[in-house]
Amino acid sequence: MAKFEVVLKNDKARQYDRMALFIVLLNIAIFILTVFYSSEKTIRIIAASGAVLAGLLLAAGNGRIYRPLPLLLITITWGLLGNWWGACICLALGLLFQVSQRPLAVGVGKEAVLYPSFPKKTIQWSELNNLVLKDGLLTIDFKNNKILQSEIINSPVELNEKEFNDFCKEQLR
Repeated sequence: MAKFEVVLKNDKARQYDRMALFIVLLNIAIFILTVFYSSEKTIRIIAASGAVLAGLLLAAGNGRIYRPLPLLLITITWGLLGNWWGACICLALGLLFQVSQRPLAVGVGKEAVLYPSFPKKTIQWSELNNLVLKDGLLTIDFKNNKILQSEIINSPVELNEKEFNDFCKEQLR
C-alpha cells in the first residue's frame, strides 16, 4: 500500500478530449451520410437515431462534454448497422480515451513506486538513484540514467515535501 500519492498534471488531457470530439463528430457525419445514401429503411432509421442521440449527448455536456457516452452510443450504432469493424474501432478508441482521462497518481510506498503508465509500472527502489519532490516538480532518477520529471497538481491532502523526500531517502539506502 502506498504511503504517499502524488498526482501528476496531465498536459495532454485537453488534446485527447478534442480528439474524442472529432471522432464523435466524424461518426455523426458518417451516420448522416448513411441516412441519405442508404436504400434500406432500417439502416436509415438506425443511422439517424445514432446521429441524433450522439448529438444530444454532446449537447447535454454543458461546456465540459462527457465523451464516453457518445462514443459508446456510436459503438452500439455501428454494431446495429452490422459494421463490426467500425464498432470494434470505436470501442477501442473509447477505451483508450477512458485510459487517457484517468488521474495520473504516482504511489510511493515502502516496497516500490507505482508509476501511472499504461499499464501501471512498478519501479523497485533498487532501480532508482533518487526520487525528489521540489517546488511542485517530481523527479524520478533511474540508475540507467533515465530521468522522469513531471509537474504535480495540488491534491486535496497537502503533501509535505520534506516528509516525502525524507521517506524516499530512507528507502533508497
